[in-house]
Amino acid sequence: MDFRPIPRETDAFQQPVTAEDIQAMCRRAFGATVRVTSAVELGGGMYNTTHRITADGLAEPVILRVAPVPERQFVSEHELMRNEYATVPYLAPVADLIPRVLFADWSQEIIGRDWMVQSYLEGQPAPDRLGDYSRTLWPGFFAQLGTVAKEIHAVRGPRFGPVAGPGSPTWSEAVLASLHAIADDISRVGLDAADVRKVADLAADHRNVLDEITEPRLLTGDLWTVH
Repeated sequence: MDFRPIPRETDAFQQPVTAEDIQAMCRRAFGATVRVTSAVELGGGMYNTTHRITADGLAEPVILRVAPVPERQFVSEHELMRNEYATVPYLAPVADLIPRVLFADWSQEIIGRDWMVQSYLEGQPAPDRLGDYSRTLWPGFFAQLGTVAKEIHAVRGPRFGPVAGPGSPTWSEAVLASLHAIADDISRVGLDAADVRKVADLAADHRNVLDEITEPRLLTGDLWTVH
């Protein structure tokens, strides 16, 4: 196997995956006859450990994404991969723009972490190539991005909060739960969470304003060119 991991410090948030683990995951996903020939770790992301995989027995490359070990995940980012998986049916309006989930495993039997395999999309990341184009063309790019966001935000849901749950009956309850989780995470790593807790207090004092929103909608909350 041509195995190319990204060198990382031993205490880095993103933990490495071995060549043996990758082979075992791909065999579980695609069958015992599949033999991985190349596993190249991709940079750019800061949460999951991601590899582009080619293998004998697969017609095209695939993407293998492995979540952080459970004990390293923040409360505010708990089981993000499972939440992403639960979101897939709601992304039908933009299904032609996103990779397909080919296999997902939450058993943690192989590596002690959640993982899933997705189809590989041809193309170049916008942060790598956008600067090569005249700025006069950028408005068209961002207009398309806005159209995609509009289609996502038009999707209605059954409850507020993470798609995978737990749900909240009101928007204010979902916002407060998120802010408190973020504040607790900040405190857990020894930083001052006073500002976030102040925002949470203000949100609680004005929850009636937040609750003017009564219809849950799918939101993309981290919209920038990397995503």
